[in-house]
Amino acid sequence: MKKTSPLSVISDYSFDEATINIHPNDGFDLGLMTTSYDVAIFPRSTPDDASRPDSDGVPGTVNLRNECRVGTVEVSLKTVKSMGSPRKITLSYDDGKLLLTPV
Repeated sequence: MKKTSPLSVISDYSFDEATINIHPNDGFDLGLMTTSYDVAIFPRSTPDDASRPDSDGVPGTVNLRNECRVGTVEVSLKTVKSMGSPRKITLSYDDGKLLLTPV
């Protein structure tokens, strides 16, 4: 499973819950090369949580956007609050699963 370094969280109610935006350089750390990927989002998860057969992620999209600063992630405020409002999170990606883990 590929993982980013800790990313600063930028959150707002204007961001869609099913959309996460990161800079292409941070996407490269996850092995992502094109501009958009359909993923299952697992907020506040560990790799073990996502691999359990009974765990369901939220269908969503991760976008690689040059407008997003390197080292930041744009996430819905509702998602961030459900994770305990962390200032930094790491993203892990494997086989269509995107894990958001507070740091």
